[in-house]
Parts: sequence; C-alpha cells; structure tokens
Amino acid sequence: MTPAPIANPKAVLALTHPLRMRLLGELSRRGTARAVDLAGALGEPANSVSFHLRQLAKYGLIEENPDRAESGRERWWRQVSDRGFQIDLTALRGAEGGEAAADALRRVAEGHVLALHRTIHSQPRSGQSPGDPPGRVVGSISDDFAVSLTDAELEQMRLELAAVLDRWTDISRVNVDDGQERHAYYGVVMAALEKDVTRTAYGSGKDLES
Repeated sequence: MTPAPIANPKAVLALTHPLRMRLLGELSRRGTARAVDLAGALGEPANSVSFHLRQLAKYGLIEENPDRAESGRERWWRQVSDRGFQIDLTALRGAEGGEAAADALRRVAEGHVLALHRTIHSQPRSGQSPGDPPGRVVGSISDDFAVSLTDAELEQMRLELAAVLDRWTDISRVNVDDGQERHAYYGVVMAALEKDVTRTAYGSGKDLES
C-alpha cells in the first residue's frame, strides 16, 4: 500500500478543514463507516457529516466502500489509502492557489506539534505511578531515537514500522465497538536528518556563546 498522492490545492484545502480531518481520523480508526456512525462518534449532526464526507469524496480523499454496499440505501465510506496522503509541496506551490494550500498545511502541522507538546506537559491521569519517568502520561507513547543508516536501511526501517502500525490498526478496527473504554490517539513517526533537527531546535549556537 502507498499513500494517495495529492497535487490539487483545492483537495489540500478540503483536507485541512478541522471537521474533515476528524472524519478522516475516525475513518482510519474504523476502516469503513457510515455517516451516522461517524456523526455518533464525533458528536456532530449527521447532515453536516454527510456534507463533509461528500466534499472529501469530491476531491478523491475518500471513496464509497463497495464491499459494504449491501442495500444500496446506505453509503459506507473508507479512505482511498490506509497509508494516508502524500503531498508534493514543490508541485503544490507551483499550482494556482498552491501557496494558500501550503500555508494551510503549515498551520495544521504546527497544530499537531502543539497538541503533542500539550500531551507531554499534561497532568497525569488517574493511575499514574510516582515512580513513572517525568513527562510520562498514562496511555501515551513517547519515544525518540538516534540511528545512523544508509538510505536503503532507512527505507527498510520504515517498512518494518509500517507493518507494526498496520497490525495495531487492524486491532483498533476489529475492537472499535466492543464496549470497552477506548481513547482515540494520533501519532507521528518521523525521522529527520540530525543536522536539520539541531539547527531548528538549537539555532547556530552563536547566540549561546559568551
């Protein structure tokens, strides 16, 4: 499976609408769902959810699931790819309206970073043990890593991590309505060149010299 490519600025703007992003997240967790299922899960009016699902479908971000079209009266929706989306920012910026779409993506990315930051600094939920590491929140996962790899090794690592995520995605979808208390999580696995990370996080270092 590969991410669905997106090059249309209008599709990017459709994708970055707050409710539509929540709908995509819920579809990812469920695999497939009807508008009424998504409306109940997100606490939104069914007619509003139906409208936004049609907009996502209009730009090729989701599609009807023919495997669940049993009666023809209810639409079941799914993402076009379980790998999410791939956006070529260079091509996007070169298209009409591309700069506005790229700016919308930047705001979404900044929002994700802030959300992860809040998770790190949030108050522990009940069940937190006094001996847990600082910053550890019950029910969260936070791991960083530093490795030295060839391009081929990095790709192999990506494929192995994707296989793990696929397995847990399948578990999430099978158990989503099993009646147990569950929480929706959003996560990012990202590897960046160390020189880019240190330059962004710490600057050049000249401002720290005394």
